[in-house]
Amino acid sequence: METSPNFKDFGDPMEPIKMNEISGIWAYLQAIDWTDPWFCGLGIFHVTCAILTILTRNKGVLQAVYFSVLMVLVLCAEYINQWAAQNWKLFSKQQYFDSKGLFISVVFSVPLLVNCMVMVVSWLWDVGLLISNVKDMKIKQLKRAATKRKEKEGNSGKKKDTNGKQEKEGDSGKKADRNGTCDESKKDK
Repeated sequence: METSPNFKDFGDPMEPIKMNEISGIWAYLQAIDWTDPWFCGLGIFHVTCAILTILTRNKGVLQAVYFSVLMVLVLCAEYINQWAAQNWKLFSKQQYFDSKGLFISVVFSVPLLVNCMVMVVSWLWDVGLLISNVKDMKIKQLKRAATKRKEKEGNSGKKKDTNGKQEKEGDSGKKADRNGTCDESKKDK
């Protein structure tokens, strides 16, 4: 029985992909044998990371720690790639781990960096909302201060006498100086 050239028997090892044979990321991803069991574990890891990114959205300190862990994992990708290149027979059917790190970058680092980017965008969104809230509170505070000032200016020059009539502060038996303050010592004689 003859198989078509596009269909590969997944039980047989594939020929490794050479860097000069890669014409694009999509062709590279199509050439990978995704039936290796460790890809399932890697997929579960990335789904878990995405869920954690969403669940920690409103927990600032926890998300900052999680962000740091993801960045350390991305930083360690080179060492993971070196170890995996030497020990690939322990968990994989084929040697995917090239010396330039293209494979580890595509299947490991990029999804982690996407999670980190989502967190940074979320943080920037939150900061924008906080700035907007602070600005709104500042505007409300200024309006209240202006209202109080107007009320104070409206009531400062007038005071009610015992009959309910309003009279000027200077007319109540105290002389007002140039600044509008009253001095007990300066009474009309």
